Amino acid sequence: MDVIKLSDDVIEQIKDFDEYRKLTEEQQSLIDKLITDKELKEHYKANGLCKKCKQPNTSLWCYCPCNLQNFKQNFKNWTSGNHDIDEFIQKEQLKAEDMFHIIEWIEYNKFEDVEYLAKGGFGTTFKAVWKDGPWKLNFGNKQWERKVDTKVALKCLHNSQDITADFLKEVESNILVCNRSWIVRCFGITKDPKTNNFMMVMELKNGSLRQHLNNNFISLNWEQKLSSIVKIALGLNEIHDKGLMHHDFHCGNILSDFVKDAYITDLGLCQPANFKSPQNSNKEIYGVLPYVAPEVLKGKEYTQASDIYGYGIIAYEICTGFPPYYDMAHDEFLAMKICNGLRPKSDYKIPKLNFDIINQCWDADPLKRPNAVESHKLFYNLWVDMLNKKVDSVIYKQVKETDEINKKLSFSSPLISSDTSISYVTHPQAVYTSKLLDFKNLPEPKNADDNDDLHGIEYSDSLKMDFTKLNINSKDENN
Repeated sequence: MDVIKLSDDVIEQIKDFDEYRKLTEEQQSLIDKLITDKELKEHYKANGLCKKCKQPNTSLWCYCPCNLQNFKQNFKNWTSGNHDIDEFIQKEQLKAEDMFHIIEWIEYNKFEDVEYLAKGGFGTTFKAVWKDGPWKLNFGNKQWERKVDTKVALKCLHNSQDITADFLKEVESNILVCNRSWIVRCFGITKDPKTNNFMMVMELKNGSLRQHLNNNFISLNWEQKLSSIVKIALGLNEIHDKGLMHHDFHCGNILSDFVKDAYITDLGLCQPANFKSPQNSNKEIYGVLPYVAPEVLKGKEYTQASDIYGYGIIAYEICTGFPPYYDMAHDEFLAMKICNGLRPKSDYKIPKLNFDIINQCWDADPLKRPNAVESHKLFYNLWVDMLNKKVDSVIYKQVKETDEINKKLSFSSPLISSDTSISYVTHPQAVYTSKLLDFKNLPEPKNADDNDDLHGIEYSDSLKMDFTKLNINSKDENN
């Protein structure tokens, strides 16, 4: 991979220059004259020069061509034992433009305190301590160093010793969309010596969004709920902005900091947005039924709009606390009802502005759903009004009204809750891990006749809670 660099003559003339914004007009004019390559000039103006090699940093994090050289010189010192994986890691290291897109081969003996976390539809996740830790920038001396004893997640795809291409596809998708924020970062690859399964080394978050809602829903205020919804939209936009679609977008693939931030993970089914199934192929549909768009259930191509449908279901789940259709079997009859306009329903009230956006997201017509940018903007505006406590805003007034209604609601209910958590009994055939969905002769997707207010149509049994006893949103005044 050829890297365009500044010549020694140019370096000699500008090596002592400060940040571009601090230069005199004469110095800035000299930069414009000497650095003729547009990309190099943009890197220099935005990120300055590397203190070591004097080449422009490709990011604010002091990433520059000498980093590439360091990785290249180290190629001979490691191997995964798999040619394809070695080649993949080397390629990604040489094209990385910042530390957030670096991946490494990490020997399994570099981990300690490995513990089982969870098992999903395609793999098993463990947590561990990475003794060396990932690279980070020391802002004091502008040098790279290791963040030792970093807690990480180890994600193992089942039988990954035989599915190298599928495994690397997920790693590559993760690197492509990771932008320091709302996508869970992949640090590298390792291999379990006992099973020979390859594993992704990932950021470790506090837990799943579902855990967060189960344990903390009653204490969450609307600013916190909207914050999570907004952060998920940002992450989804990062995926869509790269021309991809998540393709398995459900609550189980969202992680949480257990306060108000949320992060997207599990990009194993991620595909280009223009992907089309080969003609005459047996197109298999995988997913978690309540989150799968009706057009996909019907057999049409998955699109970015199908991700938005799942996003709408997740947003409603955050607003109301409970998994969609937790009280019914996730079978062909539910698939038929979804195609006929069934959507989740809760007696727990949510602000109408929130619901109106959600209702657009899960419209039966994919063309009528907002895209990720629009979804983010719509929810972001509501979130900012709540964050800034704009008491004259419509959303603030609606939140106050719905909270009062929820506090006064009293239902006879088998649901049991502590001060902050919710409890419910899941139907034995309600499945929230990805599986093959093979349904035949489903009806054409349509909206229910009165889906705007969710009254008078068939839904799963209403969620019944005594919110007065649960003292819902009791912490609002303090947040």
